[in-house]
Order: sequence, then C-alpha cells, then structure tokens
Amino acid sequence: MASTEIEVKREQEDSEGKGAGEVRVMTVHGAKGLEAPVVILPDTTTAAKAMGSPLFRALDGGFVWAPRKADDCGLSAELRQARDTASGHESLRLLYVALTRARDRLIVCGVKRSDRKASYETGCWYETILPALDRPEIAARVRQVEIDGLQVTRFGEDPQIADATLALTAAPSPLPAWVRGEAPADPDIARYASPSQLAETKYGPSPSPLAQAGGIGRFRRGDIIHRLLQLLPDIAPAERRAAAERLLAREPGLTDEQRTEMATAAFGVLDDAQFSEVFGPGSRAEAALAGTAKDLPQGLSVSGRVDRLLVTPERVLVVDYKTNRPAPASIEDADEAYRVQMAVYAAVLREVFPGRRVEAALVWTDGPRLMAVPEKVMADSLARLR
Repeated sequence: MASTEIEVKREQEDSEGKGAGEVRVMTVHGAKGLEAPVVILPDTTTAAKAMGSPLFRALDGGFVWAPRKADDCGLSAELRQARDTASGHESLRLLYVALTRARDRLIVCGVKRSDRKASYETGCWYETILPALDRPEIAARVRQVEIDGLQVTRFGEDPQIADATLALTAAPSPLPAWVRGEAPADPDIARYASPSQLAETKYGPSPSPLAQAGGIGRFRRGDIIHRLLQLLPDIAPAERRAAAERLLAREPGLTDEQRTEMATAAFGVLDDAQFSEVFGPGSRAEAALAGTAKDLPQGLSVSGRVDRLLVTPERVLVVDYKTNRPAPASIEDADEAYRVQMAVYAAVLREVFPGRRVEAALVWTDGPRLMAVPEKVMADSLARLR
C-alpha cells in the first residue's frame, strides 16, 4: 500500500449497485457522521497510548519537564496520570463512534501478538466490549459459533450468506442508444467568455516592469491608485481625504511626495464632475456581470467583473480601471480589446436594464483621467466582433 497511489474517499455512492463491492478503510475520526451496512473494527486488542511531549503544563501555569515515567516526581506523576486519564476518555468517545457506525452488522476483532501471553492489552476496546456480552439482557442471545475453523462469539441472528454466483450471472444493462450515435456538434461559441479577452489585440512596446515614475514602480503605483478608487467611494465625501491619508500611510517605502501625488491622482477622478455620480452613494465596486445580448454574436455569453457600476432610474454608468503607461491620448488610440470589453458590458447592461441610457468610461491610472467611450465607438466594436 505504501508504494501504491491510493485515493481515500470519505463519501461513496449508496450500495444500490453503484457502490457494490467497495470497501472503505478509514480511521474512526474519519468515520464520524457516516454509516455503512457492515462495519469491521479490525484492531480492538491494542490499548490507546497517551501522546504528548515530555513537557507538562502544571495547574499553576508553570511547566514540568519529565521525559521518562520511571524518573517521575510526585507532581510529574500526577500530571502524567491526568494526561493518561484524558486519553482514556477520548478513547471511549471514539469507541462509541466506532460502535454506532454499523447499520446491520458489527464485527469486532483483533490480533494477539505472539510475544504476549494475554489476548489483549489492558484498557483496550476489546476489554471494554467483552463485559457487555455478559449483561443479563444480552447474554441470552450470545453463543459460540465456528467459522472457517475459528471460534466466534455472536450476538443476534445469524447472517444470511448470499450466493456468490448471482453477481457473476447478472445480465449487463443495455447500452443507451446515444452511445452508438455521433455526438452533436458544439456551437461556434458555447462557453462564457471574458469580455477583456474577446478581441485579438496588437500591443505596442511594453515598458519594463522595473521601470519607475517618480521613484515608484509603475505597477505598484497603479495598484495603489486602483485601491483608492475602489475603497474611497464607500466613505462619506467629507471623510475621504483622511481615509486616503491613513491608507497611504500604511504603504511602506513611500515618500510624502509620492503619497501626495497618488492621493491627488485619485481625487482627480473622484472629484470629476462628469462622472462623479459613478463614485457617489449607491454605486458598487467590483460588480459581477454575466449574460448575453442581441447585439452580441449568436451563442456568445460573457462573464466578467466591472470595477465600478451605478444604476439609476434614468441611466447606467459602468467604469473600468486601466493601468497602461503611458495612457492613450484618445479612445481611438486605446487598445481594441478595451473598446470591445466596454461595448460588451454596455450591450449586456442594456438587456438587463431596458429603456435606460447606458454610459461607459475608462479610468486611466496614468494621469489619472476619465475617458468616455462614445456610443458610436462601442457600436463599431460590436460590429467588428460580430
């Protein structure tokens, strides 16, 4: 077993054909909450041993070091006995779990070691179970039977021995008709696609990840500004400046000038009058969006997450953050994948909120600044996607 790949499964199919012939080998701890028609306890003649380090915690909060029982003093002997008692109680609790896992039949057995005279160790489960068979209400139904040359103590009715040939002669189930037919062809697009990956893109030269601007790595700067734009809108406007200062103060390795520059960049977006509503009360950060739309290619469903979303009775505003450096000068210069992404978001939102005006914009953390995505740009992107 040590050299074989073994998969241990706690949950198995019921025995109505699906799990027939399968055996679970598991610890009593792992069997908690489970039930089986037949349960075998293979090792009940070995007593549980108290486990623990030689370091004992005394009741007054101190510690006692006692590596060997033979060298115990009064206190360490008392602490060792308390640990042994607790181990015995835990062993009895596990025995209760083991005995109550069986639905129809419980088989209790063990192994007698050849180097010992006694059949079982003192304090083992077998020693605990055996006296129960002598109780008056039980003893009348206890008897000795012989099975394959072994003397077995049995309580209850004798089991019915099934004919082993029945399983071999059972007719196999007929195969369903679809097994022999050809599998139907999948549609051209039969999956949920990420809006940010729908368009093939051509990227220009990418700056080094180690490149810095203002003494700070470009990725870290973008991440910090992204976090400010995500968290600050959920704070009352009058408290946002103080909250930004606290958040930036926890960022190690920044100078006061860098913290001031990033706070100014974030509030340059949050205080922009054109799209300030999308960061106002009622707006949502990291909004999940999934679905399809009539303007999308047939069979295409998308699933994504927008950085910011606001839904009002009149319009829907959707914003996504981008960290490219340098940011493009116009929406026409932005990567085609970004234009397709926002167009898809807008198309799905129009299906979800019919009759409302849907607006989209990109927030470039390089600057940073807002860039509206005009309706015509989104329509052209969807046309090329189709």
